[in-house]
Amino acid sequence: MKRIPNALLCLLVCTVVLPAQAYGGGHGRHGHGHAHHGGWRNDWVAPVLGAALVGSVIYSASTPSYAVAPPVVMAQPSMYPNRVAYFCSTAQQYYPNVQSCNVPWQLVSY
Repeated sequence: MKRIPNALLCLLVCTVVLPAQAYGGGHGRHGHGHAHHGGWRNDWVAPVLGAALVGSVIYSASTPSYAVAPPVVMAQPSMYPNRVAYFCSTAQQYYPNVQSCNVPWQLVSY
């Protein structure tokens, strides 16, 4: 899957860099043998970008890719049903009708 974006990046860089280098930096322009009047010459840009591009393609092709499975999430069953009522057996009533109970509350599902 990583190869398609790298190939598209390679194609994009080539379409940007190669036309700029086809000009040749001004050699032979204005009838002179050279047209460099000081400053930077960008003749190094295409080889460096080309080497970086070729190196990245070789690296991505030689690096194994691993498919990672998504984690499995299982819902835990709840200890109690969704709807419960608290029943006091000594008072024979449900909470909130009875505020306290002398024995433990009984959970009653409904």
